[in-house]
Amino acid sequence: MTADRIRVWLGIALLGLLMLGSFWVYEVMRRQGEDLASNRKNRSEPDYYVEQFNFVRLSQSKQTNYRITGDRLIHFPLEDEFEIVRPKIVGIDQEKTPMTISADRAIVKQKIQEKPNTQPEDQIHMLGNVTLERARSQQVESIKIETDSLILFPDTEKMKTAASIKMLTRKATISAVGMEADNADQKLRFLSKVHIEIDTTKHSTND
Repeated sequence: MTADRIRVWLGIALLGLLMLGSFWVYEVMRRQGEDLASNRKNRSEPDYYVEQFNFVRLSQSKQTNYRITGDRLIHFPLEDEFEIVRPKIVGIDQEKTPMTISADRAIVKQKIQEKPNTQPEDQIHMLGNVTLERARSQQVESIKIETDSLILFPDTEKMKTAASIKMLTRKATISAVGMEADNADQKLRFLSKVHIEIDTTKHSTND
């Protein structure tokens, strides 16, 4: 092999090494970029929080006034969601009948469209040791509901859960899996595995 051919092959080999090195650097940079984007996508750092907050809002029907309090309100900018530590929600309807809902924490999601052709609305996801208590009124007796999770729709005054629940009234204990309720229409529906225990020792004359 002549010296000229050796120089040509050396040049080709060096060019190949440069191309391989450039490709390797590109792959490393691309993977690092993907990892960084994935981390940013999966992790959101809060940008602010409020201690011992108190917030009042009115439902779209303007029939129920909601007061929301908690130990801490934390905002996550990537999801544009709020987390509430030890939330407590008190709703007062036109009959001035209070309804109190508490939990370990809550996630507030803004303007979520659950179904096509429906208006987006805010959702409050109550999580952990959820308790709902409604005082007695002229239309309904007092109730207490216990569950692990509950989704509230404050704009339309509805709520639902797919978890197991227990509802206690003065005369009965009801357990079920799943529930849908409409506070504005005073309607409540259990979805499955409904079990009712009635206390027959309590008579209507004691109402």
